[in-house]
Amino acid sequence: MARIELTATAWTALGFIAVRPRSGYEIKQACAETVDAFWGVSYAQLYPQLKRLQEDGLITGQESPGGRRQVIWQATESGRRALDEWLVQPPAAPQLRDEALLKLLFVQSLSPAHALPLIRAKRREFEAWIAQFTPEETEGAPGPADLLHSYALTMARAGLAWCDTAEESLSGAPENP
Repeated sequence: MARIELTATAWTALGFIAVRPRSGYEIKQACAETVDAFWGVSYAQLYPQLKRLQEDGLITGQESPGGRRQVIWQATESGRRALDEWLVQPPAAPQLRDEALLKLLFVQSLSPAHALPLIRAKRREFEAWIAQFTPEETEGAPGPADLLHSYALTMARAGLAWCDTAEESLSGAPENP
């Protein structure tokens, strides 16, 4: 079987669907509960990818009975095989896209005081991660979701330490004219 090229958002959707059949809304909710700290998925990204997965024969959809019209997606055998093959491939290098950091690069044309709100916004983001991913008491060996939460917490704590250093550094910087 030729390796299938999909976006990370499509792989995310296929992974959640392979775990159990889900609607687009349920996929988005699963993303919010698990992967949003490192891989945000919007509805605008998700629905075109579901269509692509269906066109490629990796998922099938069936309208759910009831009042709300929604499609419940389910992985096909081809979809499960493609997911299995993707899972054992080396991951692509991570790409960080962070508008606050981009702005921080260019705010130097203003004054250090203009950088502080960007640092504070990052601090709030990291604090929100900590609130979201603080582990609950569970019995048994940690599972993949526990490991992802641990990763998010470690990154958030490192981010808070960076905020402390950045704020301290900026507080002593001279103002630009």
